[in-house]
Amino acid sequence: MSHHFDPAPIAAKFGIPAADLGIELISHVLDGVEYENVLLFNNKNTVPVAGVISIPNYFGISQKALEVTATIIGLGPHQAILVGDVYGKTVRPTTPDEGVAAIVPLKKERAELRKRMNAVLDAFKGQDKVKLNGKLGASGFCFGGTAALELARSGAALQAFVSVHGALDTPNPEDAKNIKGAILVLHGVQDPSVPRDQVNAFIDEVSAANLDWQLVNYGQAGHSFTDPDAKNPGFFYHQKTAERASVALKNFFAEKLA
Repeated sequence: MSHHFDPAPIAAKFGIPAADLGIELISHVLDGVEYENVLLFNNKNTVPVAGVISIPNYFGISQKALEVTATIIGLGPHQAILVGDVYGKTVRPTTPDEGVAAIVPLKKERAELRKRMNAVLDAFKGQDKVKLNGKLGASGFCFGGTAALELARSGAALQAFVSVHGALDTPNPEDAKNIKGAILVLHGVQDPSVPRDQVNAFIDEVSAANLDWQLVNYGQAGHSFTDPDAKNPGFFYHQKTAERASVALKNFFAEKLA
């Protein structure tokens, strides 16, 4: 059991009693580096569950990241969530500069990002705290949305992938032919980091691959619309959009991971 995190606010956002929330640290090693993921689950569940990977924004794993995951993704009656670490357990950014320093190399080296995402997936499948039923989804916030889409482009065998206010660009659009699951993109139109031509290029990418994809454009939202602390122009919290996006995401996972 993790003592790093306060379970009460996380459980409250999931809508379950704090005593029912399981929090376990799931470690894995890749290329000699130790990573530490956080598994969230309802410990009253006795049946196998669908697995959802959640990748936080550029600050990585933190108490707030777990609370945002709980708020937006929720915990379906038969789901467990692995909040994935793609930085390594010693990298926990606390300032925007540290966050940018953590993601820039991974945005430049998409092969490395895909490798780290697949390592998170393998760690989820290999853990013994919850029994998975074989249905898997991946979701991410901001940088995490990019990470979820790169996991999809790597050909990972998941049923569903979601980007929540993430960047949509990729150096190899033809890799969309590798994608095995359905895609949902939840995008704030006022996001300065994801301009309209990037959105259109993504539409072309997934259309050319004839995928099951959806793109929801939220007109009053920018980047970071699920982050209660985001307050900058173009990068701001928008409660109504966060609530709508949560409904869309939960419906998508309910459909694809049922």
